[in-house]
Amino acid sequence: MKTIRQLKTVFKGTILIISMPLLGVLNSSPSQSLVVTKDLGVQTSSLANQSANAALNVNDTVPRNKTVLVSQATGSLIRFVPPVTRNPRTSQGAGSRGGCEQSSIPAEDLVTLLIPSKDYIGQTTSSHPSFFWYLSESVSVPMQFTLRESGVSKPLYQKQLDSPRPGIIQLEIPKDRNGLVPGKSYGWSVTLVCNAKRPSVNPFFYSWIERVPTTPALEQKLAMANPNSNALNQMRLSEKSSGDRHSLLKTMRERASIYAQAGLWFDALASLSKAQSVNSSESFVREDFLSLLNQVGLTEVVKQERQRPALGLQVFN
Repeated sequence: MKTIRQLKTVFKGTILIISMPLLGVLNSSPSQSLVVTKDLGVQTSSLANQSANAALNVNDTVPRNKTVLVSQATGSLIRFVPPVTRNPRTSQGAGSRGGCEQSSIPAEDLVTLLIPSKDYIGQTTSSHPSFFWYLSESVSVPMQFTLRESGVSKPLYQKQLDSPRPGIIQLEIPKDRNGLVPGKSYGWSVTLVCNAKRPSVNPFFYSWIERVPTTPALEQKLAMANPNSNALNQMRLSEKSSGDRHSLLKTMRERASIYAQAGLWFDALASLSKAQSVNSSESFVREDFLSLLNQVGLTEVVKQERQRPALGLQVFN
């Protein structure tokens, strides 16, 4: 009899053990699927990891051969990728060697060179590139741009700008001047001419640029951006229809994205500047430009520029 009772007890216990997980699954609801534990940090970290993995999965769905990528910071369809081969050279992106009582802010905060890094040389494929810097406030003294080949004292090009407005300044090297040679590096500087008699006390800001050869892969991508872009470029802006302008604007933005992904900082900015000249009210161009600046840490410039109704771009040559 005892043996029979023991068998019954064991049988009932086995049934109860088996049924408990089943009942738990059947009766559980979505709100009960998360187990509350005392270690809330672990649970929060787990949820954060799920979000991060989801973001990675979304990025993985973007084809790698696409030239346009999303910048999550501004929503712009452009991303700068530093060049694989970098020539290390220190830049002084916001510095000076003297004083200049021409502004309410320190001289080192008055001018910011728009460069991708202070630790390596920015690259271009152009023989006559454009240079960009930012002026925080108006000044009553001239600004002097100087371009020199590394190791050569005589300037390759020099230009004085008289009282430019605050905002982004672009200086184009004229086509009738000697151009940059592939494989060589050049120093460029912006000086506030506060004292013409004592140049050594004038605040100055300097950086570097090197011209690199255009690769066949890059040429192919640029050609595929818009096969009719050369014909559109030769037309005067006044002769272009609205459709032509839209096509040229699209081409310039695509080319800027191609240049940015190839690490060609100066070419990317120049392409966006050209797009802005086609349609100065196009907000996408402004976002592309500011996105590039934001991606390389020029956040203060972006903050100031966003306070303006439009991209404050002044072009000199």
